[in-house]
Amino acid sequence: MSRASTVDLRARLLRAAEAEIAVTGPARASLRAIARRCGVSHQATAHHFVDRAGLFTALALEGHQLLLQETKAAIDGTPAAGGQRVAAAGAAYVEFSRRHPALFDLMYRPDLLRNEDEDLIAARLAHRDLSLANIAAAQERGWGADVPTAELAVLGWAAVHGLAVLQRELIVSVLYPEVDVDSILRRVVHVLDALG
Repeated sequence: MSRASTVDLRARLLRAAEAEIAVTGPARASLRAIARRCGVSHQATAHHFVDRAGLFTALALEGHQLLLQETKAAIDGTPAAGGQRVAAAGAAYVEFSRRHPALFDLMYRPDLLRNEDEDLIAARLAHRDLSLANIAAAQERGWGADVPTAELAVLGWAAVHGLAVLQRELIVSVLYPEVDVDSILRRVVHVLDALG
């Protein structure tokens, strides 16, 4: 097998895993089903991934890297006044969960991943560091200055992660059909921005 076709198969397996997770959920996605989607044997996956946890870890790593890239773009595209960049990062998180539901579902399933994987740890820490730096920069301009930076980071993450999960699971629309998730997100952004 040529190097190009080997790289191509690895990429195809990752995309197939993402597609399978979108249909079955991460817990039920099997290596056999993923291999079938690629038109290869179950054994062919072993050339790239030792097992399902290895494949899922590589896919979760892609997700964290993409989330970091999209968060940076949202921050860079937003004025620095008040907490606007913090709010933009939160909105980017919720939007990521909408556009990449399979990745989002997998990224926060430690039971299915190799959590000791150095690349995965580094990607998670890179997003944390971006969040801390973004919040600290806003605090230097007076936004949320009385709250420890790490506490604001965890509070903000909890809020946007909860909103992302609730809207993805359609819980908000079932229990509160009159409420628009985008409107809630705008209000969260307004409240965050008002901390300054």
